[in-house]
Amino acid sequence: MCVSLFVLGWALAVAAGVGAQPRQAPQRPIVIRDLVIEGNRRVQEAVILGRIQSKPGSAFNPSQLSEDVRGVFGLGFFDDVRTRVEDFEGGVKLTFQVVERPFVRDVEFSGDRRISSETLREKIDLKLGVVYNPVEVQRAREKLKDHYEEEGYFEVQISPETEAFPDGDVKVVFAIVEGRRITIDKIVIRGNRGLSDGKIKDVMQVQERQYFILRGTLQRQKLDEDVERILALYNDHGHVQARVEATDVAVDRDRAAVTITIRVVEGPQYRVGKVNVTGATLLPPTEIMRQIKFKTGDVFARSKVQEALRNIRDLYSTIGRASAEVNPRSEQLPNPPRVDVTFEVVEGPEVYVERINISGNVRSQDKILRREIPLSEGELFTLQKMQRARQRLINLGFFETVNVTTAPGSDKTRIVVNVDVVERPTGLFSIGGGFSSVDSFLGTIDISQRNFLGRGWEVSARIRAGARTQQGIVSFTEPWFLDRPLAVGFDLYDTIRQYPEFELDSLGLTLRMSHPFADFWRWLLQYRVTRDKISDIDSRASADLLVEEGSRITSLVAGTLVRDSRDNTLAPTKGSNVTLSAELAGLGGDSKFFRTIGSASTFYPLWLSHVISGRVEAGYGFSLDSGRLPIFERFYLGGPNTIRGFKFRRVSPVDDAGVRIGGDTELLGNAEYIVPLPLNIRLAGFFDTGNVYGFGVKFDPTDLRYAAGAGVRWLSPFGPIRLDYGVNLDRRTGEDFGAFHFSVGSPF
Repeated sequence: MCVSLFVLGWALAVAAGVGAQPRQAPQRPIVIRDLVIEGNRRVQEAVILGRIQSKPGSAFNPSQLSEDVRGVFGLGFFDDVRTRVEDFEGGVKLTFQVVERPFVRDVEFSGDRRISSETLREKIDLKLGVVYNPVEVQRAREKLKDHYEEEGYFEVQISPETEAFPDGDVKVVFAIVEGRRITIDKIVIRGNRGLSDGKIKDVMQVQERQYFILRGTLQRQKLDEDVERILALYNDHGHVQARVEATDVAVDRDRAAVTITIRVVEGPQYRVGKVNVTGATLLPPTEIMRQIKFKTGDVFARSKVQEALRNIRDLYSTIGRASAEVNPRSEQLPNPPRVDVTFEVVEGPEVYVERINISGNVRSQDKILRREIPLSEGELFTLQKMQRARQRLINLGFFETVNVTTAPGSDKTRIVVNVDVVERPTGLFSIGGGFSSVDSFLGTIDISQRNFLGRGWEVSARIRAGARTQQGIVSFTEPWFLDRPLAVGFDLYDTIRQYPEFELDSLGLTLRMSHPFADFWRWLLQYRVTRDKISDIDSRASADLLVEEGSRITSLVAGTLVRDSRDNTLAPTKGSNVTLSAELAGLGGDSKFFRTIGSASTFYPLWLSHVISGRVEAGYGFSLDSGRLPIFERFYLGGPNTIRGFKFRRVSPVDDAGVRIGGDTELLGNAEYIVPLPLNIRLAGFFDTGNVYGFGVKFDPTDLRYAAGAGVRWLSPFGPIRLDYGVNLDRRTGEDFGAFHFSVGSPF
């Protein structure tokens, strides 16, 4: 700080005068007449002045001037701050001279071959436009080094350098020498007696081998997380006092490999002692104890305690007591080592929905979601209704993800339900081609919108043309007619299909309505009128089949009862689907018949997200006049959705000429085992059985056809795509060994 000699001498004279003449009146203070900022290029003057308490017109105070210098420094924008005091118009002029720090105009990386610059830039806090600070640059260097070591590059060398621009700003360049990626030679477990090396390694993310062939790489963060996994594993095997003493990493520079040594102290193995529940009055103790999946004498497992805790809370939530508190209290006893567990229940009051918040719906109107949620404000909250709400929103098909969570309300009797969705595209316009094992090659034009105008309307138009099938269809569905859960709609279509035995041309209109009731149930009613034309019947066919040639009008009503509790209609993993339908034709027209079909499928989740599923189905139909069931209403099996060891409609009674003529009765059974893989791919193994009876084949439920095979499923953005190959297990003369099927959708 520089102060003029005049001002300094004047101040000394005043001080001396005061000492010599104590009775003299005090001198007038020195007044600041002007204040100037010099040297700032980017930092606005107002920002600097905001840190200076000395103001023009106020008395000059050297102590305050020192505080002002510290305040300007505190902005962090300057390398140097100096002050100058000069005589000016009977007072003084204060000048603050600043030297700005350079700004970081660019950040670059050189030598980064294995990790992209974009990834490295995300790992540091050094952003463009900030003031250059060597401390922050070194901190960024350490973060980059940590990231490289997490990826296994322990030899990495990172040198930050600066390059100055003509205006004084700088570019920071991190020069990187990545070195070799250090792989894991072996993982050694020390101190374990109760658990094998293999069991411990199975829970670790850090592995000696990846995909059974490639050596794994050491990542420090994953190794730290593995310590917690190992402790959780020991806690689930009764070793509640287990600890990991050390994780040593020995690097062999010559071989670019590391040996990881994990030292554990297991402690004694504890078993379950007494198991008690206290505070429960609303539910029978036996019902609560059923939620606890361990008993006295079992090896103690913390995860089972947490599972019991969730089960008891969920049980109380089913009776509207979502505020129930369950506190597990455990007591360790040494001789013999055991843990007594007591679940202390505070049942709390009934809980009502205070508010339902919906977020994430950009196109869909709020009411489209709210009408699918079986909860409303002021209603008693139950866990089943919350789970049902999520399932119904998923099954709409409008959303990529649906999360339904709860939060405490204004008091213990209130709860807030939060519904967060991520919308998916629901419209489709496509012109293209495809192939299926049923229809061969197809050209298609599809226009559809499953959430038209955000109101939930389903509108579609489709044209298909191929070697075996030509189809045009227009459909509309209003799922909530008059704001009631009554779905109404229509389908107008014309379909020409070439079967091996004949050609069918159907022009028709279907009017339909459906309504849900109770949980998972829905009834459906429809009226269908069609003009069905049969032509090109196989010339070898019997007279009974040849009489089917020509046109007829079919007018029928149909009713269907459905119970669908599947968690996902496209790729179900649990739940069931039961359907019972009946059709009556004869309300005018030429066809008079009755037909009914019953079907039940179930899906059960197993370990590691594996799924086992099965279906049984039976159908029966008969004519209401002296004729037979129309050929286009008869039963056939075979194809991608029935018995997969046979091509489409190949399981059927035949006439004397060997032409398949269909049947009036069918039995069908399917079993399938699903193994999930990454990228929405699943493997399937299946077993199918069934047969078609009537018109020369006596009904005998023991006379069945069998097939088994395997397939691949891909849950694509356009729906589930399936590739299956089924083997005919009871091959007969003239039949194929098996059949390949390519199709879209779930098999059942």
